[in-house]
Amino acid sequence: MGESAVPLIVVTAEQRSAVAARLRDRDLPTRVRERLEMVKAAALGQDLVTIVRWSGRSARTVRRWLGRFVIGGVAALADAPRPGRPARADGAYRAALEAAVTTPPPALGLPFDVWTSARLSAYLAEQTAVRIAPSWLRTLLGRQDFVRGRPKHTLGHLQDPAEVAAFEAAVAAAGENNGGRAGPLRTAPPG
Repeated sequence: MGESAVPLIVVTAEQRSAVAARLRDRDLPTRVRERLEMVKAAALGQDLVTIVRWSGRSARTVRRWLGRFVIGGVAALADAPRPGRPARADGAYRAALEAAVTTPPPALGLPFDVWTSARLSAYLAEQTAVRIAPSWLRTLLGRQDFVRGRPKHTLGHLQDPAEVAAFEAAVAAAGENNGGRAGPLRTAPPG
């Protein structure tokens, strides 16, 4: 009897429903989702070789996560806390960032028309009491799929339509007088 005929782990009905419920979470981290899929596959009877093949992980890694599930359930599949300082841009900050970016500055009572990363950083520091450097704020905007770039300013709103029409007519008339061709080329005499 080979290793593939022996079930990897025994999963109860309660555990299956807990795994299924957790897999329905929209904000589930990718790594945790992959581990839950490993457990689900083992519960459905897939062998180790099959799980290793579709997950792209080593057999040792798959066994480790399945073992953690057996010992601690769904909670044991979460990532361990990362070392270092906790992130300053938490969910509340990101929500304030999104609200600010989607609102024109004049609607917030600000004296400018366009957000810059420095202005946005200063505004959010006032609103949330969390100061984040403009360069890191641009990174956060990129992660939240906001388009960054320079605004395209035009002078169309300052131009008089009647004068623009008169100018275009004058240009058209000048082009008709010459037939749209350039005049003869003149060269300087040698010497």
